[in-house]
Amino acid sequence: MFGLFRLIVASVLLNAAAICAARAQADPQVIGIRDRGGMYALGVMLDEGLGVEIDEHRAVEWYRRAAKLGHAESMNRLGILYLQGRGVPQNTLSARSWFRLAAAQGSLTAINNIALLYFYGLGVHQSYSKAAKFLNISANRGNADGQNKLGMMYESGLGVAPDQRRARSLFLKSAAQGYSPAMVNLGLMLTQESNADARDELPCPFVDSSAPAGIQQALLTQSDIESRKPIPVMGTGQHLLLGIP
Repeated sequence: MFGLFRLIVASVLLNAAAICAARAQADPQVIGIRDRGGMYALGVMLDEGLGVEIDEHRAVEWYRRAAKLGHAESMNRLGILYLQGRGVPQNTLSARSWFRLAAAQGSLTAINNIALLYFYGLGVHQSYSKAAKFLNISANRGNADGQNKLGMMYESGLGVAPDQRRARSLFLKSAAQGYSPAMVNLGLMLTQESNADARDELPCPFVDSSAPAGIQQALLTQSDIESRKPIPVMGTGQHLLLGIP
């Protein structure tokens, strides 16, 4: 997440004059930005209303421009918009296609998002084992979010054999990177060892309530995993997967 913000800040600074001109003219499309980072930054601004009015349709346009130049995060964002039906008609197949393209460009968040598609059965045949497979790829490459989510699956035995040691190891690796949901999960695991009822009294850290309505930004809530029932709380950080069938 911090890396994303640094990227956005850097891109905005590099294109400060153009962005200021766009705001003054109230029409970002007149900007002559040609680099994909600047296009992505403008897409994020329009998508999230950062200094400008939210305009999801124009956000899609800027993401598409950057995606045509090979920008992985723009591809991932397009996948999210198609999944949510914001700025474009909702289409889970298109979402999956964009996620796969982003993954092919090396986006680990895209891997996590594809895993979520399989976890909830969105546009694909629901499969916990395939979800775990994709999360394993992300986790092995050091992605904190992937490590945390895979740890949750090992803890509850979804798609993999239950393995508390493996779960704890993944939580530790993720938490060591400063990923707060993993820190909470690790704390919950340790607490559960001394008080089996304590887990239900603590908040679940995997749904970002500040995210837009609909499909949100964090994922696999603890209650979801324990009930083993897919629910419409799907989300992602900002990226997704690597050309894997």
